[in-house]
Amino acid sequence: MIFSKPFYHIFKVKDHHLNKERILSEVSKKNQSYRNTDITDRFSYISNTDWSNQQDGVVFDWYTYSLSERDRESYVKLIHKKFGKNISSITTIWFNQYYANSGCEHAFHDHVSTSCDLTNIYYVELPDRSLRTVLKHPTTGKEIIPNVREGDIITFRSDILHKSPPNYTNTRKTVIAFNLKFI
Repeated sequence: MIFSKPFYHIFKVKDHHLNKERILSEVSKKNQSYRNTDITDRFSYISNTDWSNQQDGVVFDWYTYSLSERDRESYVKLIHKKFGKNISSITTIWFNQYYANSGCEHAFHDHVSTSCDLTNIYYVELPDRSLRTVLKHPTTGKEIIPNVREGDIITFRSDILHKSPPNYTNTRKTVIAFNLKFI
């Protein structure tokens, strides 16, 4: 079983301050909103994302672009230490932006359908901590808000339900999300 206590892990990106503006500059070159029209997930609306590129087979390597070699090596070591497994591949990777005062949100969902083992969220911009991702505890169903900050990556099993709350703040939230598969 790849599940351990706690049911999520937080990784501090050491070189975040060196890469943040470069990441945001690359994100600003893209401008595509996402609105899910599925009646069961009608509360998902993201201001700017490249999620649809996953389906089109056009994938930008946000992992290598966003994380220094030092941070990538440290992250791989953390995954091996916490889960006792090695990473086989990144199955999907994309960015999401939630503009200030937009009300944009991403309803509770999981990533089981993407055939991955772990879901990861790198907080590139998180000036207002009320926009932190909400997780549902896998056994109790209780909503948990992990103590993440800008420059952190949160990692959890792909079957964990999670959401991004609506952004009614005066700040923007930007994340890089990626799914991992174990060897």
